[in-house]
Amino acid sequence: MMQDPQEENVFGEYDGSTYSATLREQAGRYYCSNLVVDGHNTLVTNDGWASREEAMQALDEIASGARKP
Repeated sequence: MMQDPQEENVFGEYDGSTYSATLREQAGRYYCSNLVVDGHNTLVTNDGWASREEAMQALDEIASGARKP
């Protein structure tokens, strides 16, 4: 039986930028379904991340502009 995805609202500040995001865990991977950086919606397209820590690091880098969404 397939489980419903688990969602978590996360907030962060990194390198002068603030963000909020919705992380969704499904089948052992983490996906971002909504990201707002400094008040601007940001589209995130990726194959997800293997861990929550990896996802949070990626969101920090996206918010600061060091990584493309």
